[in-house]
Amino acid sequence: MKQNKFISRLNLFFRSTGLFFTIGAVLWLSLCTWAAYRDVSVNESILSLFSFSNVFAVAANVFFLIFWLFTQRKKFSLIPLAALLCCFSVTKASFGINLLGATVKAEDQALKVMTWNVHLFDLGEWTKNKQSKNKIIEFISEQAPDILCLQEYYVDADNINEPYVELLRGLGYSYYEFSIEDDYPKRNINIEAKPGDIIKVGHAVFSKFPLSKMHRYALDTKRDYYNLMGVDVDLGEQKKIRLYVTHLQSVTLSNEEVAFAEEKTAKLPTKVESKTKGILTKLILASSKRAQQANIIDSITDKATLPTIICGDMNDMPGSYVYRKVKGELSDAFVDKGFGFGRTYRNIFPTLRIDYIFYDSKFFNCKGYSSPDVALSDHNPVLASFSIQLKENK
Repeated sequence: MKQNKFISRLNLFFRSTGLFFTIGAVLWLSLCTWAAYRDVSVNESILSLFSFSNVFAVAANVFFLIFWLFTQRKKFSLIPLAALLCCFSVTKASFGINLLGATVKAEDQALKVMTWNVHLFDLGEWTKNKQSKNKIIEFISEQAPDILCLQEYYVDADNINEPYVELLRGLGYSYYEFSIEDDYPKRNINIEAKPGDIIKVGHAVFSKFPLSKMHRYALDTKRDYYNLMGVDVDLGEQKKIRLYVTHLQSVTLSNEEVAFAEEKTAKLPTKVESKTKGILTKLILASSKRAQQANIIDSITDKATLPTIICGDMNDMPGSYVYRKVKGELSDAFVDKGFGFGRTYRNIFPTLRIDYIFYDSKFFNCKGYSSPDVALSDHNPVLASFSIQLKENK
């Protein structure tokens, strides 16, 4: 009798505890979704950081959905299920379920697009591999995208065709456009550079199709740095598309802060508190900046009259406010053809998908998506293949 009471109380405890954490997971996902619709471009808010936990909030609700299905209280599984459905904009963007997303038949692949933050072709030798820049070129050659979009690309200030334009043209990219973000003394990045050498850093588009009408849209009202690059791509047979490439506000964590976030240097409580405050402040300010930039991008791309592709390093999580505003009515190639978390940023957490290819599904069919794990930059490349169902552009 006493044993039955004990078991009954134990079951009640686990059921109550499970229900408590289930409701907590639901509230967590609800806050993530609320953050996705809250514009923090004017008033910074720590609540905007909930977007960085989108993947974990979705995973927690999936866990409790499955958990309750294996108990006698199966009806409780409806609670996380309802949350996942009500917060579908975040749920859908967080995890890819397409097992065959990278399988593309050659005849289905009319257009292959690659976007990659190449981190200055490892100019500062951050990968500890002097061959990284050559291997980046080799990888591009192997993948052979029709349109190549690069962020943190650089040219020499005194010769914009150096050091990589001619190399890439040799791979068949006859058309090239560059949109500058900033210039730097080369020696600040690589001590072996000559004193006085200057590099210009920005976005580049290399294409096997003709490019025209390139325009640089400023995204920063105080400083002419972050920008959106827009260019028309002539696919032939009177078919044109509008391509946008961007690189949004970075958090600019120091190497020490990155190491701290990766739990390599968390030792003393005072140090933990100080560094945590510093990182949180940077995250909040950067989120606000990206929201401003996303609003500007939305106002620009919304006026596009041609079928549109937007790609680049957004520095923000899937399902966030920035993601939602930049994507607009477009489709996410990862959501349609990707699998898993789709990690594109190689540092800190294994869930950071911050590089995207968005496309107009009325004019393109996404046939494949991949983000190969390539240790040549701090970002992995992102590739998407499309078939085209364009009407003629008059």
